Amino acid sequence: MKIQKFLAIFFASIIMMAFISCTPKAPVSHVVTGKVMDATMNNITLISDAGDTLNISTMDADPAKVPGVMINDSVRITYKNEKIEGSEILKAEALEITAHSPYFYIHGTWLQPNPINSSESQGVTLNEDGTAVSVGMATLLFKKWELLDNKLMLSSESIGNRQTLIGVDTLQIVKLDADSLVLSSGGNIVWALARKK
Repeated sequence: MKIQKFLAIFFASIIMMAFISCTPKAPVSHVVTGKVMDATMNNITLISDAGDTLNISTMDADPAKVPGVMINDSVRITYKNEKIEGSEILKAEALEITAHSPYFYIHGTWLQPNPINSSESQGVTLNEDGTAVSVGMATLLFKKWELLDNKLMLSSESIGNRQTLIGVDTLQIVKLDADSLVLSSGGNIVWALARKK
């Protein structure tokens, strides 16, 4: 009788261990830091600090934990490896922006004192839709802007001297943060702007 009880407990233990070992394990969370190279509604392409390119899915992620990002944002992402239909994907669980992209700061109105009359200001408004508007300059009309490789491209019309000239200024971004935008051309500072409060 004791042997039968022992064998029953022994076989039950073996069956339980086999069941536990066959149960799929929950995915382990990983953390990566890097810079956003591309972003869509459902995916982030990240260049990690180690130099790896990772595609991380944001589909079905909680927007409170995985907020939207901009290209060139520096981020810290917590993700899990998941198998879906035979493929392994990386799914974001949480995302923290550790340093904002210049795109985050550049929208808005930027001003400097007018060199002819210091009681007036001049500058440019850079709208989120890529349009630009001159401020305090009647003969130089900004139309569009674009950021490309740390350069600000400003499309404009110059309407002085009875002629209209259309052009694009390519300006190197020397400094860009929440309060100041400094631009140079040919190594010379051409704009030292402050954000309009």
